[in-house]
Amino acid sequence: MTLTRHTLPLSPAELKAARRVNAVMAVTPRLKISGWRLAVGTRLNALASQASGRLSAARLGRKGIAVSSLTLQTPDGPVALRILEPAERPRGIVVDLHGGGWVVGSAALNDRLTAHFVHAGFVVVSVDYRLLTQGLEDSLADAVADCTQAIRWARSEGQARFGSETVLVIGESAGAHLGALAMLKLRDEGERDLPPCAFVQGVFDLSGTPSVRAATPRTLLFDGPNLQRDLARLAPDRDEAGLRSPDLSPLYADLNGMPAALFVMGEEDPLKDDSRLMAEAWSGHAPTTLLDVPTAPHGFQHFASTTARAAQSFILRWLDARMQSEPVSVDNANR
Repeated sequence: MTLTRHTLPLSPAELKAARRVNAVMAVTPRLKISGWRLAVGTRLNALASQASGRLSAARLGRKGIAVSSLTLQTPDGPVALRILEPAERPRGIVVDLHGGGWVVGSAALNDRLTAHFVHAGFVVVSVDYRLLTQGLEDSLADAVADCTQAIRWARSEGQARFGSETVLVIGESAGAHLGALAMLKLRDEGERDLPPCAFVQGVFDLSGTPSVRAATPRTLLFDGPNLQRDLARLAPDRDEAGLRSPDLSPLYADLNGMPAALFVMGEEDPLKDDSRLMAEAWSGHAPTTLLDVPTAPHGFQHFASTTARAAQSFILRWLDARMQSEPVSVDNANR
């Protein structure tokens, strides 16, 4: 198999705009995991998701995008989906797995990003997987099960409902981690011809890759010196070797049978080695693309509009290429 590497081309104006955003982030408080912050964050997340969901549905409706909800009844429990549909018959289904560190985020809060794909003719199925809201001792198994069931539904009932045979999966940050684990679970449960996946700034090694371990107080977005410890809190009963178990860290899994994948890596992201190392491992089993985004911190799609638009356009071209079985280009003219 092959690993194709690209650096996202940015104009001087785009680089300047991205650096301005980074300068603001450099003087803002860093994200930390602690009991009171988690409690406050989950409450604010619920309120923000409800408000955002209502406002976003009205805004998207004015742009011709229909927003609906569906709850799947599965053996693993109910799974809530937020569905964004274009006015015309969709040419593919994108299953969206939002980020948020496993403890915050929602499908509705991702509407601004996922609408990009609806405008391009895709129906988006965003998964409100179960968050770790009761404490960091909770297992990730419920969230993985929710994502797995949503992807399985898209590949069966979803195809019939939307009249499209093409399914693709996009996961961001924690959602990329859950997406990789869901792919492994589907394979192990006998699924074949798994859908192509785009993993944006994913977390694939909970023991901490070299860039995580090298994070400093100057690291953007995260509390750099404590980032490795914060990842380990997701499984407090595991030692470092246990954190590398494939059920937690897909970087160490057998990746045989995995589908074509795109990994998006930000140059200023302390988790950048997760994407780099996972892309290298994945490429031994399936066609793999690694996109390096200059100046990009973690979560840049939510902060740097010009850089985000360029990256979103690349992801869309990659999805189109997967549907056509063609290589993707980073040509600026194709934005």
